[in-house]
Amino acid sequence: MRATRQVARIRGGRRSSEARQPMRGRDFTLLWSASAASQLGHMCALTANPLLALLLTGSPVVAGWVSAASTLPALLMHLSAGWLVDRFDRRKLMLAGQAGRLAAGVLPVGAITFQEWAASLLILFAFFEGVFLVLYHAAEVTAVRHVVSSAKLRTALATNEARGHLAQLLGRPLGGFLLGCGKYLPHLVGVLASVWAIFALSLMRTKNFRPRDVRDPAMAEPDDAAASVSFQAALRIVLGSPFLRTVLTVAAACNFLFQAVVLSLLVLAREHAMSGGQIGLLLATSGICGLAGSIAAPKIEERLGDGRTIGVCMVTWTGLTLVVAVFADPVIGLVAWGGLSLTGGLLNFALINHQTGRVPEHMLGRVMGVGRFVTGGALPLGALTAGYLVATLGPRHTTWLACAGVFLVTCATPFLMRPPMRPRPRPRPRPRLRLCMRVRPCGVRRST
Repeated sequence: MRATRQVARIRGGRRSSEARQPMRGRDFTLLWSASAASQLGHMCALTANPLLALLLTGSPVVAGWVSAASTLPALLMHLSAGWLVDRFDRRKLMLAGQAGRLAAGVLPVGAITFQEWAASLLILFAFFEGVFLVLYHAAEVTAVRHVVSSAKLRTALATNEARGHLAQLLGRPLGGFLLGCGKYLPHLVGVLASVWAIFALSLMRTKNFRPRDVRDPAMAEPDDAAASVSFQAALRIVLGSPFLRTVLTVAAACNFLFQAVVLSLLVLAREHAMSGGQIGLLLATSGICGLAGSIAAPKIEERLGDGRTIGVCMVTWTGLTLVVAVFADPVIGLVAWGGLSLTGGLLNFALINHQTGRVPEHMLGRVMGVGRFVTGGALPLGALTAGYLVATLGPRHTTWLACAGVFLVTCATPFLMRPPMRPRPRPRPRPRLRLCMRVRPCGVRRST
């Protein structure tokens, strides 16, 4: 009877687990569709914002400020967003992020209606939309664990990476096309995307998205109370992991250098009298190749492993930047730029897969926040430096300088992958042997 009951329990557990799988797959589909709509709406607005500023004000300076305001939250908000997702319900944070984006959609309508306030309203919209988007994506990446089993986590992460490149591929041309049809249309798409995201998140059956307090003794911080008010524990995890340390270092350095590459290619395209449509079509190769790289990433990363994946990406980046520098042609260069995005999709997947698989869940948001702060902070600094370099050296010499920088980063990669040196323990002094010997004077015999 006991054996029969145990078999019945096992079968019942299997049935219950099998019954949960469709629900969890449904929740992941809803989460994926909400994030896809959010990213598509953001890419439409990101493309249309500087163009709309130029159309309403006629000032390239205002257009530049609008572009800078959209990238500033990536530098300022990732650390605080990571702390929030490690402390509060991630589904509620996603809903708050989409509600904030929905409320911010009023600002571009006001900019179009009251054109004397257009510059200020568009800058505020670009900044606040970026803030709420950072909050949403920080919560969304860490929430995948709650709706996907560990066996399907790699596939889910690859699907999410492909979603980002697909949104970039479709959102950029769609934003420009909609702006040409009507000034309100790109931001109307963004509002509808936020409405759908809120609706999809509310349909999810999994309601509890609080971080689980699962600790890995190999990586957990010794003082959790101190980690709640600082990011010292997250920094220890990043610096103590050779893979995380290496990927974040090379990604930040190459993001900085790649801004000079793409700006040089745009200047070369203008020198060759290429139209804006032709340039946009060539820039779309980055989304196509990034999508292909994210789709193939799980099998490639599983076959290569973490260390070889970094090496293959760095060698490929060095070769492609060398192609850009040698030919100095915008068509060849922008095709090579697509190849950079292909390997970038592979490296992004390897990074996210390593973080979600090996970082304790109660520290995942802060570790990802540190990583995005490091890699994302290099983008505005690189863009600012690239402008001065191209104006001073010209596009051809700038690409050679960027190629040399990528080559140096590639050479430094093996040294970054080495585990940290630990001080050797001092050898303990050997205990001295005390020999107790009786010394008898010569000629004295032992008595019997």
